[in-house]
Amino acid sequence: MAEIFIQRDHTLGMEKARAVAAQWQKEAEEDWGMDCTYVANEINDKGEVQDRLNFERAGASGYLCITGTQLSMKLELGFLMASFKDKIEEKISSNLDKLLG
Repeated sequence: MAEIFIQRDHTLGMEKARAVAAQWQKEAEEDWGMDCTYVANEINDKGEVQDRLNFERAGASGYLCITGTQLSMKLELGFLMASFKDKIEEKISSNLDKLLG
């Protein structure tokens, strides 16, 4: 199993970061067939309010954590998708960078 971890700092604040996450969720569901579940207002290990977007499909699962200053994503790829890890990571990084402006 391969793992991808991507982290981006931002200055958007929580509401705009939520809008970015909502756009990413829409694309993940429509373009990649992900099943997504959004959980709002958790408290992370730093004591910050965060939202968490859990996603999964055959061969891949993970989450996107959203705070007022940071987006972080962890994605675990199954055996068949692991060989595409570099391309998948590049695509997700590019997409997040575009959404963050």
